[in-house]
Amino acid sequence: MRGSPVYSALFGETHNRLVFYNRSAVQRFRFNHLIIQIAIVSSLASGEWQATGPFGGAAEIVRFVPGSPDVALAATRNGLVYISHDGAQSWVMIPFPVQLAGTLHAMEVDPRSAWYVGMEANESWKSGVYKTTDAGLSWTQLPGLKGKAVWSLAIAPANPDLIAAGADDGVYLSEDAGANWRRISPDDNRELRPVVSLAFHPADARILYAGTTHLPWRTTDGGKHWQSIHSGMLDDSDVFSIVVDAKNPQIVLSSACSGAYRSTSAGTPWSRMPTPHGAFRTYFVALDPSSEAIYAGTTLGLFRSMDAGKTWTKVTDDTVKSIAFQGRKILMASLHHGVLISANGGETVHPVNQGFSNRSLAMVTAAGSVLYATSVYEPGEGGLFRSQDFGATWTHIASEHEAGNILYLAAKPANPNVVFAAGHDEFFGSKDGGRSWIREAAPPGKTTTALVAADDGSLLAGTSTGLFRKTDTTAWSTVKIAGASRRVQWMESSGQGRLAMVSDGRAFVSENSGKEWNACAAGPAGVEFYGLSMNAAGSVLAATSHGLLRSADRCANWTLVKEGLEAATVTAVLFHPTRPGEAYTSQYGKILRSFDGGQHWEPLDDRGRDGLYPARLLIAPGLPDRLLAMFPRRGIEIAPIVTNRAQSPQKEKE
Repeated sequence: MRGSPVYSALFGETHNRLVFYNRSAVQRFRFNHLIIQIAIVSSLASGEWQATGPFGGAAEIVRFVPGSPDVALAATRNGLVYISHDGAQSWVMIPFPVQLAGTLHAMEVDPRSAWYVGMEANESWKSGVYKTTDAGLSWTQLPGLKGKAVWSLAIAPANPDLIAAGADDGVYLSEDAGANWRRISPDDNRELRPVVSLAFHPADARILYAGTTHLPWRTTDGGKHWQSIHSGMLDDSDVFSIVVDAKNPQIVLSSACSGAYRSTSAGTPWSRMPTPHGAFRTYFVALDPSSEAIYAGTTLGLFRSMDAGKTWTKVTDDTVKSIAFQGRKILMASLHHGVLISANGGETVHPVNQGFSNRSLAMVTAAGSVLYATSVYEPGEGGLFRSQDFGATWTHIASEHEAGNILYLAAKPANPNVVFAAGHDEFFGSKDGGRSWIREAAPPGKTTTALVAADDGSLLAGTSTGLFRKTDTTAWSTVKIAGASRRVQWMESSGQGRLAMVSDGRAFVSENSGKEWNACAAGPAGVEFYGLSMNAAGSVLAATSHGLLRSADRCANWTLVKEGLEAATVTAVLFHPTRPGEAYTSQYGKILRSFDGGQHWEPLDDRGRDGLYPARLLIAPGLPDRLLAMFPRRGIEIAPIVTNRAQSPQKEKE
């Protein structure tokens, strides 16, 4: 938000990685929903950060781990990887070195415990295949495919050391579990690329099927010769998946942008299965090994056929991108609702997203004990969310369809049920905690850029043409600020009438709910302000591109804080709303705390290095001993911040 590198990550810049990973949590993560609520609301006694949601978002791939009936994996298209140790009832994120740095196209699990991920990274040298043999605690980029965009992977059922990788320039094969690779598709065959799907024959690993963005291919001699097997398939079909029947390898299924296909003669020819009208794009086909069922994930939802594709019944309306089977249990990756599960062979389906979060969070705000959050540009479930239990559970209170792409939220401090939501050119109000919304007059500025509910009951909106203010009884009026240019970049509240604003690179503060504003000193040359907070003593902390700046005179002068911090980007800063000397900030994705008004800093915990930078730090007035950190893609984390009474915190010295 506010023009910082964090805000850029929200809309696609993905150079940062996850914060607050805990190895022991991966190994023992068996919390159920009730235990998580108790941990968040009651104590969080371990001192660990906990994911609080809002859970859900798009999932791309799901897998069960062979030999470990309770272990499942879920991955997102943007490279977030999750593991479950309780049969997919709850999830925890595991570190992946290129998460949020490109497109995760493929994931396969070796029954002997190795996992492989195929990536197409934004920085080409990060593309390739990544392998873990310790349940995701550490990853190795396999050198033979480094720099190649890998779209598909397949492990030979008869020999798990044999792995095929489909890249943007052809098919590669490893005979030693990924240690070495050789190209097995002709370099001069421009049609056999990119390879977006692969499948081995269940018994003869020399037979390999490859689907491209044009048509399917097959080799029967380990890649020495390739045959185009497109007869019966519509021309120029993107072949998204290929499946060989383990019981009868002559039966091969495939899915494409033109529908679902079946062959009874090893792919020569194909017959188009009559999937329901309108389900033209089929993302995958799959065979349930415990039954005769064929599943097809299409643009109209997930379908099942029990008669070799002659007739179909709908399993769910959700757009399903991947499926995994374990007896009668079926796991699904949904584009709109995260991870879905069926415990009865697809008869009933419900989401299982506790701990799984892949949302484009734009804002989180608090009023009293109520939290509000907004996510944007999400298919299906973007919009507004509300929590009345400090993030333990969330209610989806408005979809993007109902309220547009909402970037800004503000709830009245004295009445959390009165909440306002704004997009760039839309404005809504609710008086019942978001249960119903009324479209209201937007501020006169061309584009809304910030929104704050002040302690005196007024509402302030920053726009591309200035700052505006309204009350319950007055319409929007212009707030004139000496020295400010027209465009407001961001605003935020420190509580008790204290507000901060940046207008075209210059910072301003107000101590009377935005009626009057004072200009801050300019700061170092070229500095960018990412956050600003003021306490009751008049001290001001500024998160900037040059480090953390501190002022003891209401930002008339700045000094660079060097005790515990570096002269490098600080992404967020916050004074505690009720403990004036206590403050929090983030550098390199790590959260730090000060007890002396920001003069000296120490890590809040021992994690967070190499992580996503929080876009916002927040302490809800109704929960003063908990700190919330919002990450644009990861979601909201919460941690206890009870002062250690055995310590003697330094007092702020002005």
